[in-house]
Amino acid sequence: MRNQRKTIRANIMYIQSAVNSLLVNPSKLAIVRNNCENYKKQFSMNKGLLKAIERLEWVFYLDDDVERIAKQVLNDDYIGKRIQRYPLLFKGVNETSKFD
Repeated sequence: MRNQRKTIRANIMYIQSAVNSLLVNPSKLAIVRNNCENYKKQFSMNKGLLKAIERLEWVFYLDDDVERIAKQVLNDDYIGKRIQRYPLLFKGVNETSKFD
């Protein structure tokens, strides 16, 4: 059995803040989608980030329901944990943050 990787508390707090911003202003989903596209185009991305992008795109594929997306991102399951490891996917969603 593999050890579970711990998600850094600062990452979780940042993502919760970003999700709250998305709930207030759903038009910011375009920023997250744009971040995913930009990171996929980069030449040397680690496999973990590419998997997180793929999982986030699965969430987007169903519809644009921000509440469902927020719930999935914050879930304590495989997809949620994978997305939570990479707060840069939510860069630009919060007005002020340490990742921007």
